Amino acid sequence: MKKFIFLFIVSFSTFIFAQDKIDTVQFINNGTLNIEIDSRINTILKTKEDASCTYATPVKKNTEKKATVQSSDPCAGNPQINGFKIQIYYSKDRKDADKVRNEFMRSYPDLSAQTVYYSPDYRVLVGDYFTRASASKDIRRLKSKYNSAFSIPFKVLCRKAK
Repeated sequence: MKKFIFLFIVSFSTFIFAQDKIDTVQFINNGTLNIEIDSRINTILKTKEDASCTYATPVKKNTEKKATVQSSDPCAGNPQINGFKIQIYYSKDRKDADKVRNEFMRSYPDLSAQTVYYSPDYRVLVGDYFTRASASKDIRRLKSKYNSAFSIPFKVLCRKAK
């Protein structure tokens, strides 16, 4: 009886590990990822893909080219990104904040300005920057009139950012 159980376990384990495997390689962010797939699963996926895809092979190549073009442009598909703005003023009164924003827009027409409410204060935020370092040049320029100017993380318009 022990021999029968041993023989059953050995034969069953060979069936489990006797699968055909295919190594596929996908490139992700300049690295490689190796995936081992059972050949039967791979054929099922291919048949499903062929049945559901209605486009021809040349169209597939064109979409791949578009994907590489979009990846080189950081603003493609993202009108707003995480970046930085310069806070030049804050107040509990919206009228005061709007007054400072309007004065700023007259003095510095090259920089965008907006009034934002962060409880309990209204803040005047100016400019759109990708990094703190890119905002530092304008902070130095604004310090003469707005001595409390500093950069804060904020969603910025990608096309306007410096």
